[in-house]
Amino acid sequence: MKNLIESLGKSDIESMLSRVQGDGAGAAADGDLHQLVSAMPLALFIKDAQSNVLLMNPACEALWGIPFDAMCGNDGAAFFPAEQTAYFLEHDRIAFDSGKHVVYEEELWHAGLGENRWLQTHKQPIYDAQGRPKMLIAMCVDITDRKRAESKLKSSLHELRTLSQHQHTAKESERRRIAQDVHDDLAQNLLALKLDVTALHNRTRARQPLLHRRTALALSTLDASILAVRELINELHPRTLELGLSAAIEWQMQQLERRHGLRCRLELLEDSAALDQRQITGIYGIVLTALGYLCEQSGTRSVQATLNLRPQQLSIVVSGDGLSEPQSARGALDLGAIRARLADFGGELAVAHLPGAGTVLRMNLPATIPVP
Repeated sequence: MKNLIESLGKSDIESMLSRVQGDGAGAAADGDLHQLVSAMPLALFIKDAQSNVLLMNPACEALWGIPFDAMCGNDGAAFFPAEQTAYFLEHDRIAFDSGKHVVYEEELWHAGLGENRWLQTHKQPIYDAQGRPKMLIAMCVDITDRKRAESKLKSSLHELRTLSQHQHTAKESERRRIAQDVHDDLAQNLLALKLDVTALHNRTRARQPLLHRRTALALSTLDASILAVRELINELHPRTLELGLSAAIEWQMQQLERRHGLRCRLELLEDSAALDQRQITGIYGIVLTALGYLCEQSGTRSVQATLNLRPQQLSIVVSGDGLSEPQSARGALDLGAIRARLADFGGELAVAHLPGAGTVLRMNLPATIPVP
């Protein structure tokens, strides 16, 4: 729509410019030109070199809320706030200085409606035979509805981002609480039970061989259960998160090696950024999702993460050697989740599918969390 308006505006202005240049110096007062301007469906006006209004069509009168008889011969200072008038005059000078068709957006006070309206304004300067500013032929389009829609959309996106951040924070708090409860209750009870079974196992070594064998099996089961509980606690809230982002990612890649038989490599270029716990937890979850996305690709044998955690900016590159196949529904969701979470931290994601060489996910984000 904007391109259409700009195209129409440029056509109208060029048509009028040809008419003005063909009519000579007195064209601005010519009755035919006045009739031409009045017939235009869009808001058109002409200013002289001193930014005084020479002509306005009815569409412009309606858009500005000022009749031409009142506006004729002055620069609008009597009708618009001082800062708006200064803005209009400044852009008149810019148009004259550039010598080109200029387009910009501005606010204009509409006295009849009692509110500011947003306009997209086109200005085309013309000059006399000596190259001095002669007049401005201009057109403006009311874009208030579009600007208000953009503002509402921006507000909605802000609310969604705030809600997303709250949900992630609440989710992480709940995972931390559950991990602590599992550690304090289930893990401690299993350890206490292991001590009791170990004592029973030692006492039955000589006199009760059958019970001794049974307690050995029970100890083996308890060891497996304790290991599973520790892994569950680490999945909910890894203890390594307290040591920093790089330590947590390194631990996770060790788990991938052990569970899936992948070759995992972590390269730490710099680790001088001072990150708070929210950043560490959030970015760790992002990298976890990225690793999961790459591991799901068929033929993946190795993954690599490169961290460059500088005080000014964080750069994280995660790559895998799996086949770059058409994106699955799950893959699309994973990438969408990564982008949304990065946006919470003011970051962005770039994805590169390299034929025969796998996939590279590059994530850049500021070291300081932007205020929503």
